[in-house]
Amino acid sequence: MVSLCYMVVSDMFWIWRALVLFQLLPGILAWGKEGHYAICKIAEGFLTEDAAAAVKVLLPEYAEGDLAAVCSWADEIRFHLHWSGPLHYVDTPDFRCNYEYCRDCHDSAQHKDRCVTGAIYNYTMQLMDYHDSDSQWKYNLTEALMFLSHFIGDVHQPLHVGYIGDEGGNTITVRWYRRKTNLHHVWDTMIIESALKEFYGKNLSVMIQAIQRNITDGWSSDITSWENCASDHMVCPNPYASESISLACKFAYRNATPGSTLADDYFLSRLPVVERRLAQSGALLEPAAAEAVHNLLPDYVKGDLSALCTWPDQIRHWYKYRWTSSLHFIDTPDEACTFDYSRDCHDPHGSKDMCVAGAVQNFTSQLLHYREGSSDRRYNLTEALLFLSHFMGDIHQPLHVGFTSDEGGNTIQLRWFKHKSNLHHVWDREIILTAAAEMYGKDMELFQEDIQRNLTHGMWSDEISSWRDCDDLLSCAKKYAAESINLACKWGYKDVTPSETLGGK
Repeated sequence: MVSLCYMVVSDMFWIWRALVLFQLLPGILAWGKEGHYAICKIAEGFLTEDAAAAVKVLLPEYAEGDLAAVCSWADEIRFHLHWSGPLHYVDTPDFRCNYEYCRDCHDSAQHKDRCVTGAIYNYTMQLMDYHDSDSQWKYNLTEALMFLSHFIGDVHQPLHVGYIGDEGGNTITVRWYRRKTNLHHVWDTMIIESALKEFYGKNLSVMIQAIQRNITDGWSSDITSWENCASDHMVCPNPYASESISLACKFAYRNATPGSTLADDYFLSRLPVVERRLAQSGALLEPAAAEAVHNLLPDYVKGDLSALCTWPDQIRHWYKYRWTSSLHFIDTPDEACTFDYSRDCHDPHGSKDMCVAGAVQNFTSQLLHYREGSSDRRYNLTEALLFLSHFMGDIHQPLHVGFTSDEGGNTIQLRWFKHKSNLHHVWDREIILTAAAEMYGKDMELFQEDIQRNLTHGMWSDEISSWRDCDDLLSCAKKYAAESINLACKWGYKDVTPSETLGGK
């Protein structure tokens, strides 16, 4: 079985996708009203249907379900809600070029936690109570969503983590070519406006597409380091703030003295920093899901989900877990080449829901209770995670949704090149092992890297959105099973007869 563990995690926790979606995309959030609108438009396309529904429930009616319509709301109301002003930035000591939460995250009256990083923590935690009916009385979750969508962008703008003495460059008066402005405004809007005019035909969509291409191509090797949120659990504003002040010192303040004119030399040398920073605020994977998986795994695997992805195969014949055997597959009527949940999802005794599609639905439902913590004794969430990570692989193996009479190809005896096997085993292992030996020097990591490249910018990159196209989270399993039996008929069983030799000339 090809393990799909690395693909399944993000689909387990759809509500967290809504909380951290602003870390998934090219983050133009801090860079002017037009940028706010553009990035939120893109963000909406990356939400699962359930996450999009959660966001739409929280949006005010006047937004008409459009998150982009309110992404600059936090700037528009900051002078009406005066208390929110300090939440857009964090001031750091002049020329120190570093950031410390305990030292720096406060407002001008020294009230702790009142800065952009504190705001990100606060509104993320509020939104984590989305399913708690009492939270509607404790928090305004609509405002929490709109604030968070904005502040994730702010923390990535280097001069939103600038020096206290010049208010993040706001008091440094300069000229941008012929226009009088200040250094903060140069980084907020003017570099981007000039780039749009000079390189993208004043078309923001073209600029966004260029940044997205760099995420998958030019900066793809850096994405892992951008994802390092281990010390911050659900969100990562502290590393982002540290990166911003470092960039402010290295690029924003450098050669920008009061009264100076900033032109081509400054623009062309700083534009790559701006574009990379925009991408960096968006290209991060979901720390919430990764943190949840890490918390659920037993200590001895040291956070490595793949170390236990075959656990359900190892324990299926133990007396305690014999009931799980039928959860690895679905038997469908011979030659029908279709899957019908009510008809096919049962064990040999006729017990309903006892098949791989039912198991995926069941363990997904259990994991949605993750936020209820250890006090919820109804489920063993560690086992639920291990079962789900395995069964998501099983349901995508075509012959795990095979014909009843041949037990998904298990009774079709044949030869694979020179050794004896059966059709199910060919699809479980033989094809993969042969490909690894012939094309990847028996290096499974190279094999996996090739698959991942095809996912991000190869032959399958345009199809990923359709893979997630389900009526709801639980219905995905039915879709996957239907696809598998279709592939089994088209490729698994086709031109295969018992006792023949597959492979070779």
